[in-house]
Formats: sequence, C-alpha cells, structure tokens
Amino acid sequence: MAAKTSPVNWNQRRILVTGGTHGIGRAIVLGLLEAGVKQLIVAAEEGSPAGWDQLAQGGAKYFKADLSTEGEPGELVKRAVQEMGGIDGLVHCAGVYLDGESEHLSRVEIWNRTMNIKARAGYLLASEFSQLADDGGSFVGVTSINAEQSEPDHLAYDPACAALGGVIRAFAIQHAPRLRFNALAPGLIRTRLTESVAHDSPAKAHAESNIPMGKMGQPEDCLGAAMFLLGESSAYLTGETIHVDGGIHANQMSRPV
Repeated sequence: MAAKTSPVNWNQRRILVTGGTHGIGRAIVLGLLEAGVKQLIVAAEEGSPAGWDQLAQGGAKYFKADLSTEGEPGELVKRAVQEMGGIDGLVHCAGVYLDGESEHLSRVEIWNRTMNIKARAGYLLASEFSQLADDGGSFVGVTSINAEQSEPDHLAYDPACAALGGVIRAFAIQHAPRLRFNALAPGLIRTRLTESVAHDSPAKAHAESNIPMGKMGQPEDCLGAAMFLLGESSAYLTGETIHVDGGIHANQMSRPV
C-alpha cells in the first residue's frame, strides 16, 4: 500500500530564509508566500534590498544580518524564533562568489569571506536551528553542483559549497529522526552570480552545450525542490542532495559540435 502524506498546512509554518532578497532565495520566498506562509523572515546583508515591497506586501519580514561574522548567524535564528514564536524551517541560500576579485582582495580575504558566509554560517545556523526548532523541522542548505564538480576560477567557492554539504550530512545524522537536514544543489541558474555568462553569447552557448536540458535555469526552477524538502512529502529524506541542474551532474561530457 502506498504511503499517504498529509497536505502541508503552509499558513502555520514559521520559516527563515537567508539570502532571500535575490535570485534563488527570492524565488523561494515568493513561492512560500504564494503557498500561504504567514510567518516568514528574510535575512540578507543589504540595508534596503531592492524590490522588497513585493515581499513585504506578501507578509515577509526583513532582518539585516552579516553572516560573515561569528556571532550573527546564531543570533539571527534566535531573533527569528522570538519574532515568530518558534521555527519549523530554515533555508540557507546566502553566498558570494569572490574568486574573480583577486585585484581587490587577498587570497585569504576571498577564502575567509566565501567560506564564512556559505559554510561557517551554515554550521552556526544549523547549530542554533537544532536547538530551537520544533520536532519535524527541516533545514535546507543551498549548495551547488560545484560542491562535487569543480571548474576553473572557483578555488574558494567550490570548497565552500562542498563544506556546507558536509555540514548538512553531519547534522542530518546527529539529529535524526527529530529534525531533517538536506541540500539543494543548483546548476547554472541565472542570478547575479552568473550574469557574466548570461550576457556573453559565446560563453552562454558553450555553457548550454554542456546542459542536457539545453538552457540555463531560472531561479524559479529551484522552487519545487525547496518546497519538497521543506514539506511533508520528504519526511523520510535526510542527509541528501537534490541536484537542480538540467542534467549536468549526470552528464559525462558535452555533445560534439
């Protein structure tokens, strides 16, 4: 007999999303609001995020947070719990790509900031979430296919994503079955981090030749996987990674031209 899952009562969920003002994070926030989530906190580093009115009208609240610092991630979860009266889900989407900034930043600065925002913040967020979340809570870390497959000029970004994947697996084992921790690994999705590819026709054509689905993804393409991991349909899933990449992860090499 097939297992039955109850429909998710999203309007009772209390969810925190980091990096939720742009790209994939914003798409997830909009999807959660459309699904009926009433208590939703979006955290990002900007003082006044562009396009915030649309999210605020849906009921989201904004917390400014610098996740590159040691104390901010844990305090962010505590503030969110105090504001919402608890927490059921956390999506850690915040991240930076600084590998191309070697003219302005030292290698150590690139490494530290990239690793701190993606991996160390993920560890600290997960630590606080594991202490304060209600039973059945779900933590979703947005990593990348680069956590397992590297490319040139990603000497800090790829290790940071891989480290977050390790954090997620470790917490999944530590806190099962009370809480779940999973990863969402996007491929080449059109965001601020990939605009240089999207606007360079030869680079875009080369990239898309390596994507079995034949095109770059959009932030909204990650929404279904995020909702699945936050909802009841994935109740038996923990310590796993869902690749939302148009088939890149399964592809050995591009088709010959």
